[in-house]
Amino acid sequence: MLEQLEVQLKLYAGSDMGLQRRFAEISLQRFYISEEQITNLTTKHMHQFYTQEFPHAINPILERYFEGVPTEQRNLDPRFLKIETLFQAQKEKYWSVFSKLRTSIIQLNEEITGKTEHAATFLVDVKKARKDYFTHTLAVKLISQYKDTFVYFSSGDISGISESTSASIDAYKELNKYRSDWNKEYIKRELIEAQELLSNIDGKSLDAQQRIAVVTDEDSNLVLAGAGSGKTLTIAGKVKYLVERKHVKPKEILLISFTKKSALEMKERIESRLHLPVDVKTFHALGLEIIAKHHQAKPDIFSDLAGVIQAYMKDTIFEEDQQIRHLIEFFGYYLSIPKDYSEFENLGEYHDFHRNLDFETLKGKMSKSDYVDHAAHVQKSQLKTLAGESVKSFEETLIANFLFLNSVEYEYERDYPFDTRTEQYRQYKPDFYLPEHDLYIEHFGVDEVERTPWLSPIEEQKYLDSMRWKREQHASQGTTLIETYSYLNKQGVLLDKLREYLLAHGVKFKEADYLSIFNSVYKENQDKYFKEFVKLIATFINLFKSSGYEVDQFEAFVQQNQTKPEIPFLKRRTELFISLVRPIYSYYEEHLKKIKSIDFNDMINQATDIVRRNKPYFPYTYIIIDEYQDISKSRFGLIQTIQEQTKAKIMCVGDDWQGIYRFAGSDLQLFTNFGQYFGTHELMKIEQTYRNSQQLVDVAGRFVMRNENQFRKELKSMHQNPEPFRILGYQKDKATALRVAIERIVKEYGKNTKILLLGRNGFDINFLDEESEFLLNADKTQITYSKYRELRISFLTTHKSKGLEEDHVILLNAENSLVGFPNKIADDPVLSCVLTDQESFEFAEERRLFYVGLTRTRNSCYILTSEQRMSTFVKELIEKDRIPYQLVTQEESVTENPKCPKCKIGHLTRRVGNTIFLGCTNFPGCDYTNQHVEILKKPKLCPRCGGFLVYRKGSRGPFYGCTNFKHNCRYTEGYKFVK
Repeated sequence: MLEQLEVQLKLYAGSDMGLQRRFAEISLQRFYISEEQITNLTTKHMHQFYTQEFPHAINPILERYFEGVPTEQRNLDPRFLKIETLFQAQKEKYWSVFSKLRTSIIQLNEEITGKTEHAATFLVDVKKARKDYFTHTLAVKLISQYKDTFVYFSSGDISGISESTSASIDAYKELNKYRSDWNKEYIKRELIEAQELLSNIDGKSLDAQQRIAVVTDEDSNLVLAGAGSGKTLTIAGKVKYLVERKHVKPKEILLISFTKKSALEMKERIESRLHLPVDVKTFHALGLEIIAKHHQAKPDIFSDLAGVIQAYMKDTIFEEDQQIRHLIEFFGYYLSIPKDYSEFENLGEYHDFHRNLDFETLKGKMSKSDYVDHAAHVQKSQLKTLAGESVKSFEETLIANFLFLNSVEYEYERDYPFDTRTEQYRQYKPDFYLPEHDLYIEHFGVDEVERTPWLSPIEEQKYLDSMRWKREQHASQGTTLIETYSYLNKQGVLLDKLREYLLAHGVKFKEADYLSIFNSVYKENQDKYFKEFVKLIATFINLFKSSGYEVDQFEAFVQQNQTKPEIPFLKRRTELFISLVRPIYSYYEEHLKKIKSIDFNDMINQATDIVRRNKPYFPYTYIIIDEYQDISKSRFGLIQTIQEQTKAKIMCVGDDWQGIYRFAGSDLQLFTNFGQYFGTHELMKIEQTYRNSQQLVDVAGRFVMRNENQFRKELKSMHQNPEPFRILGYQKDKATALRVAIERIVKEYGKNTKILLLGRNGFDINFLDEESEFLLNADKTQITYSKYRELRISFLTTHKSKGLEEDHVILLNAENSLVGFPNKIADDPVLSCVLTDQESFEFAEERRLFYVGLTRTRNSCYILTSEQRMSTFVKELIEKDRIPYQLVTQEESVTENPKCPKCKIGHLTRRVGNTIFLGCTNFPGCDYTNQHVEILKKPKLCPRCGGFLVYRKGSRGPFYGCTNFKHNCRYTEGYKFVK
């Protein structure tokens, strides 16, 4: 029986562990643990067993057996003693665990009660928060404050919790979702309760979107305000609402604008008219005030970066031979960024893109007198061809400048010394002739397998035939031909290969006199491209300093450039630009030290550092920033630092469609990626425009949003103007086109109207200098037209016009050129080094600038464009938006003429040489000609090859035959005589 007792006892040996296991299960319960549950922790039989004094009470049979054994006998039996000892140990362990578990359950119930009450408090806090705008910061605070409580509930069994606790858990889990719904309810209530206030802001009533922007009160708020949508009124409404409705003290509101003029206008509107003395400052004034308070002295602010760069170019650069060399190389080889033929669908698109590039060679840029002074070995007879020498393509420009900078004498398109004229070919004019070496250079526009897929099959065959014919001429006459190809430039090795070929033919290189070239072409800054290049350097330095970079960052740029997966051309271009800018930057910084001044970027950076380190007191609870699209990295850093210290709410108002101040350090990514910098925020739109007609904003909106990397807005207007845009063309006579535009405005609106002339560049107004009917004041901003002297005409660059409006606008420089519209230099990819994220959309900022120009008018906008050099932006408006175009001068129009079958984009026009013939308007880029001038009157295309069908006579009578007959197109059509 002892053996049976021992076995039974061992079965109960782990009873304490079982008890603990069942307790662990019940301890995950998140609702009150009842007495019944406590009792059920163990079996009734086991619990009764451990209340007995002896182990044999384990079952009735053993109990009856051992009760018959005398106690003395049991105490003498070692086996029984062993069992007795084991029983007492198990009994003690069981009761120890049981008593502790009961205490623990009491504690658990206390914790459950506390957590349940805390969860209930959460609902109370949420209810309180819902009375106002429920901000993200408050939500984060509540989530953090109640995190432990709701983690506790989520980690256990909640099947028996109360409905109120369940509601708390749901509200906590879905707080951000509910917060959005609750805020919509709040805004709806607030719009009703604040209706009277919002209906009278300086005598004006806010529209629906403006009202929502005013009452929305998130920690960070971005308001997209379309052109002419009343953003200033909205800001004034926000201030009045905060003070009168939310009882915010005026001194607790900081309103920041970017210009002194706009800050004064804002101050006038809010302080003088609304009588609310808020703190209105420019970033300049804010930074200056922080520095002055900290140092007890105002610093001197220097603002003429461009002037310092000009001074460097006039004087200091002469002390640095390497700098002059780099500058001339950049202008000779890298000023423009070409595209390869393979990137275009046809030859015309290629020429259209490259039309804006500068094909005037360095040799051509040098004036006669300077060239004679500095290069006496050049004979005067040669000088006739030097001034203004231009070539036909970008790649030919590279070759010409390479030869010139290496003192290799060349002649461009000189007649081949042998008569080559045939019925099919004119006199051969090789691209380059090197008289000192009797060498010829031909540059062929072909790919790696000598094909031209951008041409039609028959035009490709013509080109390949001409290549073969040129080679045959040199072979038959015994002259030496060096060939280069477009694909070499695509690979970035064109000039390296040319150097290799010329060296192989014994050509000696001698470095040109870079100093004399610089003196002649660039020192006096007469070259318009050089002026734009100076602006590009200033933009780079502004962005560089706005990013808080120091001089050693230039070396980092060089290292980054070396690892970029780009062709050698672009790598060398970036490297050369950085090498040019670095000493100019150092020169500028030394200049600031010398005059004991700082510039605007220094001031903002220093102010930010003072706030970060010394934490001066600011009373602000609200910061409102006007024209936020103009924000720079340094300005953002200052605002962010103040906000972190004050916990002020932020309201930023602006229009990314009008982000045009990159040259001053602005970085639009801080606007378009607002959430990346300010975190959770509310995005609102103000889309009712009070300036432009609906037709105008529709066209302008589609135009600017072809770059989809911007916020989409649907601007609405109550005004109607069926024809807000008129595109007026000219060949060369821009002044006449301007007169026509003015005449039409006067005819429709009278002589007392106002006209704003807009240029992409300041020099765009200079064409009027030679027009006696127009009198310009000293700074060329006011124009008097002798025919209508009472007419008020002004001129501004499009940049300076931002924020303004006028009765009528005339855009002057809608031309496709390097400094046209778009301006190709201003949108240079080298700026990617100093931007948060370079925009991938081509000419993105120039597109926005054009949009600004289009939307300055209250009525009509006239666009003047060169028919032969039409801006790509204007072509878009004509082709995609059906804006009417008209040539308004007496010059011959070619837009209705047949398209060129070779380049597909140019038009055929009458030319006069030894005979009258048709040529392409893309000449010299496209050399297509046709002797059949009758094509202009009645063009008829060949359906087989794309050539033209012309009248011919045969043995069987008249018929239509293809002009490509000699190139194996035998297509014909019958001729029908029509009276």
